[in-house]
Amino acid sequence: MKIERLEQIAIPLVNKFYQVHNVRGRANKQDQVWVVRDKGIIAACRIQNRAGSLFLSTLFVDADYRGQGIAQRLIKEILSLQTQPIYTFAYCHLAQFYGALAFKIEEKLPAELASMFSAYKQQGRDILAMKYQH
Repeated sequence: MKIERLEQIAIPLVNKFYQVHNVRGRANKQDQVWVVRDKGIIAACRIQNRAGSLFLSTLFVDADYRGQGIAQRLIKEILSLQTQPIYTFAYCHLAQFYGALAFKIEEKLPAELASMFSAYKQQGRDILAMKYQH
């Protein structure tokens, strides 16, 4: 299995992966798009720049590959290559997963992320704001 950051020209491949698996969210050329490959894409996520803050989103692992530590390896690789804090909105049932990767619950979000978080909560998503600080 290989972890890599996609070049802009390859971003449609991850959007096809998301579409096939009915995943919300679409990558765009401003995102860092990371994938894990094993013949084809088996996992992906995005790092978005939101008003100067890095935001981890749309993490998804193909069901046939779950339970193998792939998401953890992918996130660890990404974290090792970033210099800024990274925020994410973790579903509550995944708080322990992100906690094991040194993410901590964060109460004070940058304005744009606070607005997004509020909107997601109003949609009924059971999420926590979390932050990884180097």
